[in-house]
Amino acid sequence: MENANWQERLFGRQLIKCITLTKTNDFEISSTSNVLKNIEYTGIYFSFANIKLQRDEYTKKLQEFYERLNSDTSNDTQKFELVQVVLWANNDVYSDFEQSHTDSLLNLPWFAMPFSEIELKAKLSRRYRIKSGVTTLVLLDKDGGTVSFAAQDRLLEDPLGTNFPWQPRPVDQVLKDIELQPCGMYLQEHLGDTKSRLMYSELPEGIKGFYFSANWCPPCRAFTPQLAEVYRLLRKREPGFEIVFVSSDRSAESYSVYVEGMPWLSIPWQQISIRAELAQLYGIRGIPTLLLLDRNGHLITMDARTELAEDPIAQNFPWKPRAVNILTERFATKLHDYPAIILFVEGEETEIQFGETVLTPAADAYYKHHNINFNAPQEEFVTTSSDDHYLQFLVGVDTETSDILRDLIGLDDVVPLLVAIDIPNHRFAIMEYGVEITADSVINFVERFEKGDLQFRNISQRVLESDNIVNHV
Repeated sequence: MENANWQERLFGRQLIKCITLTKTNDFEISSTSNVLKNIEYTGIYFSFANIKLQRDEYTKKLQEFYERLNSDTSNDTQKFELVQVVLWANNDVYSDFEQSHTDSLLNLPWFAMPFSEIELKAKLSRRYRIKSGVTTLVLLDKDGGTVSFAAQDRLLEDPLGTNFPWQPRPVDQVLKDIELQPCGMYLQEHLGDTKSRLMYSELPEGIKGFYFSANWCPPCRAFTPQLAEVYRLLRKREPGFEIVFVSSDRSAESYSVYVEGMPWLSIPWQQISIRAELAQLYGIRGIPTLLLLDRNGHLITMDARTELAEDPIAQNFPWKPRAVNILTERFATKLHDYPAIILFVEGEETEIQFGETVLTPAADAYYKHHNINFNAPQEEFVTTSSDDHYLQFLVGVDTETSDILRDLIGLDDVVPLLVAIDIPNHRFAIMEYGVEITADSVINFVERFEKGDLQFRNISQRVLESDNIVNHV
């Protein structure tokens, strides 16, 4: 799909016209490009076939909204089109997945991804961080940019579409009139800070963290003390760094107990709508979530929790996207979506440095050639990195993740070993034995990978069918 537009990259070349579906699974197919050609806003409706057999209330409200919004046919440009992506919350509920897929789409006025696009649906779910069993409506603009990661609640609040497309307010506007609350340990950690009012706009210029968490959540309670230690460490290096806690607690009492041991600021408990708006703004799918914003309010990373776990002394803070990364579980997960050049080495620090040294020139040259900018704001980087040309560069050290991947692919247990793993195209290739691994030889290997000149081998079916490389742990 070398020259595919963003619509085809997301949804594939063809869509089902739902209104033509029959119980016997006959249907009319439409070209994705033609369906979405002159659409101002595209909605992606993630639903789950085995949550309810009958049409649920949300789908009915969405159908009413869809028909109302598109009732004006006088313009050449259609305001809104919808593509439904039917998923399954549990794969053991239905014996006939295809029939349940059909039943979910009967008599609906919009379009849907075909049942057969299983891999593409899984990729979409990962891209938009869809939580299993949670119906989600994602809104895209005419260029494929994300307007909202979680518009499903906005539709219920505004069923007439008066404020559609529900463009989220930037964080500084959301918090403009909100007085932040010092948590229990805040004044101890900020000696000399005696302000009675703490407004977001008045905080020192610096990187901001937003911590979505709750006292009832065991992983949250385990992570909070770790985050507090790193927070103290970082503030010694960057006094302008601050964290704002966004509670998902179920009672004011639980909230009060939880914030007592926190050294940062908090959205007050009573600001329920503000907390909900922040969660919608960043598409929060689960807790604990720690995200970071730069000095201009642009998103640096949604996954600072995992970054902190892999970098507990915050050497790489603020964890911007990097050209070369260590092969960990989260990068292994992305192998189903994007190919990777992986250099397997021993786990010693000198070997890791060697891996980064020889991979970095090739990675820099590759990303420059394909206009992928790691210094761009994360929102812009995510859009770019979904391009067909995105390629990961990874150093595989002596870990369980590397061992599992080697075993699944069928790689010899030798180091150093340079491999191109391309799960989306069901193939892999190994640099010829005896060739010295240098910056130049890696560049040459990557160029040959792009041209298809390597000696590729087929990847075994068990790797292709796994939802996640690390499922085999």
